[in-house]
Amino acid sequence: MTRAPLIALIDGPLAADAPGFAGRADICAMHPRAAESPAALHASCMAAAIHANATGARILGLSIFAGRLSTSLANVAEALHRAAVSEAEIVHCSFGHGKSSPLMDEAVAAVLAAGKLLVASAPARGTPVYPAGCAGVVSVQGDARCNSSQWSLLNLPGAQYGACPVTSGVPVRGASLAAAHFTGLLARACMSGGIENMLQNPSFTGRERIGTGGPQAA
Repeated sequence: MTRAPLIALIDGPLAADAPGFAGRADICAMHPRAAESPAALHASCMAAAIHANATGARILGLSIFAGRLSTSLANVAEALHRAAVSEAEIVHCSFGHGKSSPLMDEAVAAVLAAGKLLVASAPARGTPVYPAGCAGVVSVQGDARCNSSQWSLLNLPGAQYGACPVTSGVPVRGASLAAAHFTGLLARACMSGGIENMLQNPSFTGRERIGTGGPQAA
């Protein structure tokens, strides 16, 4: 088994008692009550979902949400550049910007050029979001067929992969949580058989469709 990977979580302010906490850097000034904010809750849920599949993984928080779940493109780009020069093997983004831009493209390219995996959430419907829509990014959407330790190979225009979008008792759900579950699976693969081996063994292949008997492969 190899050393537990470091994951750069670009999100809200990550609490020091979060599972796998390995440090935190605030890209923007935090709200005085940031620790009680929706942004902090979102970051906590993402860290827990990652850690559920990779209990040994270490998580470096890069805070771009000061309190609310909104931020500037400049903050996103700065966090990506920070992640690019960090020791993180995987960079996680459970958010999306509605438009592509040179600033985003350059920051994503820096992460990929550093040899890191960049995982980002992608909506199941609607237009692409970024960084999930950028070339080379591991894009993940929710797939109701999957439990928290499963994933699907979708190869859809908006997302390459699917993963579990819910956890019982967790208020955050959808693509954000699905991407975090998938990042945890990648981190676990880093510590065992390797990512290439993992990606050859999806639990499901093809688009999910909802029939009378529940989610099915298309």
